[in-house]
Amino acid sequence: MRWIIVSLALALAACDRAAETKSQDDANVGASGYTMEIRASEAEQTYLITAPDGRVVGARAAEGASALMDATRAAALLADPPQLANAEDERGDVSIRLPGFSLSASGDEENPEGEKGRVAISVGGERGERVTVHADEGGPGEADDRAYVRITGADEESVRHFIDEAEHVSPEVKAQMRSALGLQ
Repeated sequence: MRWIIVSLALALAACDRAAETKSQDDANVGASGYTMEIRASEAEQTYLITAPDGRVVGARAAEGASALMDATRAAALLADPPQLANAEDERGDVSIRLPGFSLSASGDEENPEGEKGRVAISVGGERGERVTVHADEGGPGEADDRAYVRITGADEESVRHFIDEAEHVSPEVKAQMRSALGLQ
């Protein structure tokens, strides 16, 4: 469950950072900015970034090691987003929807397979930024827990921050990611 909390914190930090670095002169970034994704399970984390010019960079961390992904593999992953269960399909559903914000949460403490729950959060900014988080605690233990975070409309400073905060990615791979995106 720790990685779900870390994923949520990372996504919210990136969102806060995006909001801090935007100015009136940056209004053109909006939805045409960078897109960043994290796909995480207990065993591995995948970080994907798409630049406004279409360049795609990805890194994968697992078992204490990390590596830059081949651009073709990263693009294929982006084209095939994970299948996400809808939090509203579970008992104990809570749903809040406001302009630019939605939250759905569900849980099942009486499941014979053990406790399980899902959370889906979507927050949009005034200039086209959007943060979407899906966290799924599959059942007993952490082996089947997973999270998916997608941030769109980010600027270069937010991407640098996102890369620098990638928890299980080595400094060398972070440098390769920044270089591939031209963000030295």
